[in-house]
Amino acid sequence: MITKTVRLLCSALLVFGFFTTASRPAFAAATIVVVNNDAAGEGFNDPTPAAPVGGNTGTTKGAQRLIAFQRAADIWGATLDSPVTIIVRANFDPLGPGILGSAGPSFVFSDFPGQGVGFYPGAEFPATWYGGALADKRAGVDLAALEGAPNLRDISARFSSNFDFYLGLDNNHGAQNDLVTVVLHELGHGLNFATFVDPLTGQNFLGQTDIYARHLVDDSSGLHWNEMTDAERLASTTHFSHLFWEGANVTAGVPQVLVLGNPEVRVVAPAAIAGLYQFGTAAFGPRIGNPNVFALVVAAQDAANAAGPTTTDGCTAFTNAAAVAGKIALVERGTCGFAVKARNATNAGASAVIIYNNAANVNAAPPGMADDGINGVFVTIPAASMTRADGLAILGQAIVSATVGVDPTVRAGATPTGRARLYAPFPVAPGSSVSHYDTVAFKNLLMEPAINPDLTHQLKAPNDLTLELLRDLGWFADADLDGIADDVDCSVHSNFAPTIVIDGENTGVANILFSNGCTTADLIAQILGSADNHGQFVSGVSHLTNDLRDAGVLSNSDKSAIQTAAAHAN
Repeated sequence: MITKTVRLLCSALLVFGFFTTASRPAFAAATIVVVNNDAAGEGFNDPTPAAPVGGNTGTTKGAQRLIAFQRAADIWGATLDSPVTIIVRANFDPLGPGILGSAGPSFVFSDFPGQGVGFYPGAEFPATWYGGALADKRAGVDLAALEGAPNLRDISARFSSNFDFYLGLDNNHGAQNDLVTVVLHELGHGLNFATFVDPLTGQNFLGQTDIYARHLVDDSSGLHWNEMTDAERLASTTHFSHLFWEGANVTAGVPQVLVLGNPEVRVVAPAAIAGLYQFGTAAFGPRIGNPNVFALVVAAQDAANAAGPTTTDGCTAFTNAAAVAGKIALVERGTCGFAVKARNATNAGASAVIIYNNAANVNAAPPGMADDGINGVFVTIPAASMTRADGLAILGQAIVSATVGVDPTVRAGATPTGRARLYAPFPVAPGSSVSHYDTVAFKNLLMEPAINPDLTHQLKAPNDLTLELLRDLGWFADADLDGIADDVDCSVHSNFAPTIVIDGENTGVANILFSNGCTTADLIAQILGSADNHGQFVSGVSHLTNDLRDAGVLSNSDKSAIQTAAAHAN
């Protein structure tokens, strides 16, 4: 949720190719500070006694919550690099049914230059929103502080006090929801795993695109979201299976993480309605793909009676069983349970069953279908659910063939071209749509809209694809925090001593950071590493300092001090 916006106008930044290093930070990685926003006696301050669990040594429920939260923050801190402290304001409140937590950037910025000590790149694109933590990382400085508001929160987070979370640190959560995993997920949103586009209107936030939206592509048009009209973005929001992520890091990670075998409900013919369809799965019967089914789709018919008032609800034995046998039975939702309908389809000899929403659920998503504990045991065919619009589209055709199964050539949760799919269900799910990976993804991913019990506390390939997406957004790896990405940095662990010291002799000459990512001290160390003897080392330092003197970086006295120290070196 965006609570305030700050827009920074571009300003001139003169880059001479080097910076002195006197005020360089002495550490890498990101520091994430958790600010307890709960009142006394609640949330993080809940005094209820608690026994230590799973490595969490807190002795009250509130203390254990805070320790688990900080563990998740520390995992993110060890994963990302930023010269600016990331502040998370968090609290526990009663949230809506089924909502474990929510989080997002507290501020957004655009059009900011790199302003920190080093060569920070600033915004990659103009007129593009970035969440505060990502913007600070790329600017190399606390942007809110430049606006006169230092130490403001970067991320606002709320977690449900209605749930009994597992508070251990070891992910041994059993049937409980693991708080560390949930916090990792929500902090991911705060770090910019989210678009700021309004999912109900398709409108850009305050008329500008955002960095996340720039990587969203709809394969039906080939357009990025920043290239679309509001109406096109709105349509893409619910374009199941067609919205994917365009980014080199995620795409490279897909083969390492997502397994081959994409579950699908696909209409093969006629061409007018052919394609992949959004579907829900059943808690009974065999999984989709066991076996794969390719067959004609036949609308089931049954008696209209007290068990089910229509001839399409499948609540009693099918009256057209002969026509259904060996086919995919199409049944309308309503009156009786899903397992009853699937049992009747099984008894009719159907090879699979699709249950589409009835008029009472005309705008509902395909439901997950629960087992009633009785009828489900008789179901031996795959079952899927479907929206009402899609069911009626099939009914509107004379002959329809479809598959209910697994495509072994496509990775679960990816497009046929190997791009990771985004969550784009019908109807739109505010707070979830687009800003998550598709629920079909397997391995299950941290940034799916629901927390799966098999998730680890890992954030990157080969276990997950969260870090890869953040890298695509601009969270570049920068181990020495010089503002230069590690993959192009001359030295990823630069020596940032304020002056040049050679074999214990302090020259008093300022140590310079150059635009290639090396300091003067790094360059001298490289000469030392390649020299076969003392003479080669002294000669190499002489050539380097002469070049720097000629470039106007060093004075003659600076050059002499460095060359003298090199000559004295053992």
